Amino acid sequence: MTKPPQPLAESLNLQAPNRQQPLAALVRVGLAEFWERMMPGDTELSEQLRQQAARLLNVEVLPSWIQMREHAVAQLHALPGPFGHWLREQQIDLPQAFLLAVVGSAETDYLVTLTLSELQAPNPGNRLAAHLALTMLDELFGAGTLDALDLHATPLVQQQVLLLEGSGPLSLRPLRIEPALWSVLCGRPTIWPGCRVVALTDRELLPQRIRKQLPHLATLLAKGEVRGLAIRGNSGCGRRALAAELAGLLGLTAIEVPSDLWQQQLALPLACQLAGWLPVIKVQVAAGESWQLPAIQPNIAHVIVLGMTDAVSGQDLLELEMGVPDEAERRQLWARYLADPELARRAASALLSGPVIQKVARNAVLRAEQSRSVLNAEHIAQARRDLGAERLRLLAEPVRRRVEREAVVFPPLVEQYLHDFIARAHSRESLWEALGVTLQASRNAGLRALFVGDSGTGKTLAASYVATALGAPLYCVDLAAIMNKYVGESEKNLGLLLDLAAAADAILLFDEADSLFGRRTEAQQSGERYANMLTNFLLTRIENHPGITILTTNSRERIDNAFTRRLDAIVDFPMPGFQERLDLWRSHFGQRSPSDDLCKTLASYCDISGGQIRNVVLTAAGCSPADQPIGIETLLSALQREYQKLGRNPPAQLKQLRS
Repeated sequence: MTKPPQPLAESLNLQAPNRQQPLAALVRVGLAEFWERMMPGDTELSEQLRQQAARLLNVEVLPSWIQMREHAVAQLHALPGPFGHWLREQQIDLPQAFLLAVVGSAETDYLVTLTLSELQAPNPGNRLAAHLALTMLDELFGAGTLDALDLHATPLVQQQVLLLEGSGPLSLRPLRIEPALWSVLCGRPTIWPGCRVVALTDRELLPQRIRKQLPHLATLLAKGEVRGLAIRGNSGCGRRALAAELAGLLGLTAIEVPSDLWQQQLALPLACQLAGWLPVIKVQVAAGESWQLPAIQPNIAHVIVLGMTDAVSGQDLLELEMGVPDEAERRQLWARYLADPELARRAASALLSGPVIQKVARNAVLRAEQSRSVLNAEHIAQARRDLGAERLRLLAEPVRRRVEREAVVFPPLVEQYLHDFIARAHSRESLWEALGVTLQASRNAGLRALFVGDSGTGKTLAASYVATALGAPLYCVDLAAIMNKYVGESEKNLGLLLDLAAAADAILLFDEADSLFGRRTEAQQSGERYANMLTNFLLTRIENHPGITILTTNSRERIDNAFTRRLDAIVDFPMPGFQERLDLWRSHFGQRSPSDDLCKTLASYCDISGGQIRNVVLTAAGCSPADQPIGIETLLSALQREYQKLGRNPPAQLKQLRS
């Protein structure tokens, strides 16, 4: 007994158990009908199409094309899912809906693709050409249904749902739909290729002032008072986490979209609207450039993730700067993971975001567990050095020396300057509290110091000492990696370096800084003008940089005066006097010192720097037995070599030591 025909809604239902595509049976019956009219002597393909449609409808007797068309007209605007929603919103009629379903089915179903290819033979191409599409609509829905100009003016084409490929005559161009968009229209949960879901994280990692703004921001986006939110911040500060929180309040799913993909895939905004996605667009802008947000159709809510200095232009954009939690919030976050209030208090002086604190604290705890020791400040310092190292190493070299107070020998005035600089660095955020309004207007947590002195006087060692005292990672800027012969690339590299350093609150050391911060000239040649532009860029970025920057130079006069004004400290490192040289010899010899009298003699007559003393001791130690004090003859030979390097003769008084 033949089964009675079932309601045709099943073939139109996107939520059918067998995951049918919209209008699947209608498409196959329509193609079979059109094939039989065009190819009356060949029914093989049309029979296969009708059999496929019968299986989709779960019937043995397939209704005629006219019956199915009438059912489809009645049910079209009651279709569930994204496909039906878009048809109702755009008031799409059945011929256009049928055309959309045919083009979509051609991307996924071999039989449909084969049918279209045979219909277009001998013309090449497996996709439906516009002239064949218009002929098919005329045959199946009546003459004059659509012409080429009508097709071009439909929402199908205007909203980039259907793409007319190529640049030839309109009637000869093939029609195509992005498979990802067709997947969304079919109600499939697949994320757009090249994008990824932004997962929700712990809301407590976001600054409290930001959390308080979440409901207001969500309301603005929901009502359409603003369509885009530009979130500024450094790497790892929680910009995507904020976007995920907003998406949750809006009932959407946040997906991260590369900026080039957003510009190229014009149908992506529609897919976001239909699938319930909040696009989070990650933008990277070179120094001096601006990213143009393309016109969005439909005009949906979106989030743009920017660096602190990136420029973007677009309509109805609201900007929000993330920043970092205040010191009290940071102390609470550290305490959650460290379970040591004093350690948390000391760690909170670093200007790190909530997600970064979480990452560093977990790394520090893991290090302590692996070493089977009590968690201490050194574990945190090591974890901070690991943070973002793989990206910073592209532009700067990590300086991993741990230099404690006992390892440095400086004149009292230098030591006092360094002590004051470290003290200010510890309180660089709270320092501004209760100060006057004029200072508040120029508030900046950044610190800039210039270390001036001859080679070997301890400038780089002092930078390591400061970093050790602060528990902060230190990076020596690699000028070869920064500088680039192409205009704008050097600024881009410097901007990226400063952003990465700010995210990790790392100290940047510009060794021999006069090569970058040298005096500007009259700029009579293009090379000089470019050098001046680079200096201007550096002056602006360094002044606004929230981190700690240390510059070293052999001569203060080589540094541009405009930058000298922006420095918080200038420390002169003189050649060591007798007492400093004596302490340096003792400190370098350690347990292998020949005698204290010899140290006094060397300090009295050898007016060399700490770096040169280091060279002498290392050379002599390498030529002496490891388990014995360094011999006088070996030491004098090493001194002779060091003086030769300087182009000087050793003091005559040293000859008395041999006797």
